[in-house]
Amino acid sequence: MISNILNVIVGASSFIYTCYILCRLTYFLSSHEDNENLHTVLDDNADKSTLWSLLTDMLLITTFIFQHSIMTNELTKLTFCRLNIEYLSRSIYNVCSSASLHFLINKWQQTPVTIWKLKTSNKTIWIIFSSLHVFAWSIIYSGCIMMDIAELCGLKQIWYKISKKNSPLDRKSRELCRYMRHMRHPSFVGFVIILWIYPVMSADRVLLGTILTMYMALLWTLDFEDYNYHIRYFRQKQIELS
Repeated sequence: MISNILNVIVGASSFIYTCYILCRLTYFLSSHEDNENLHTVLDDNADKSTLWSLLTDMLLITTFIFQHSIMTNELTKLTFCRLNIEYLSRSIYNVCSSASLHFLINKWQQTPVTIWKLKTSNKTIWIIFSSLHVFAWSIIYSGCIMMDIAELCGLKQIWYKISKKNSPLDRKSRELCRYMRHMRHPSFVGFVIILWIYPVMSADRVLLGTILTMYMALLWTLDFEDYNYHIRYFRQKQIELS
């Protein structure tokens, strides 16, 4: 009984904290009001300041990528299994990922050098960029819901453990499990839109966009079989909704 209560507390805390950080991340990547003061400068002091800021940001991105890589490898999964807490692995993973993102957001260094800058005080420009980002985030979050949001948040694993059921992944098809191993977080296009279609492209934003785009392109290894499964799944959802 006590262990079940502790599991629920861990799962609920992980869920709340993850939702909070996702809201912070959405604002961090899509809000452009705070970047209006950035400007292009070419003096030596600005170059040194920009270089130091980029080094700091690179360290923050590396920390986030390192945490992601460590917690998704087979050794970490095996460790959770040996400790008999594999049902908490997703919640723990979410907390660690959220903590690394929290650290990145709080410590991120903006650079004074910009590659391009469009004034979002113009209503038309503001609507265009805001609409694109709303569309991209809608793709990402709706994709998570379609892929089973309760399982992604780690809540379903804990519920199944309390109910003495097998892992929820055991109930999923082989094709879906294979797809989720190759791309856990949709969607690549959505993140590319958010990272690169932005009114104020500063040097730190270019660094963030470049590293994360390369990271997704290298680690999200979808193939033709995954693509066919996704098409079948999407059409099935269309039929169900209609």
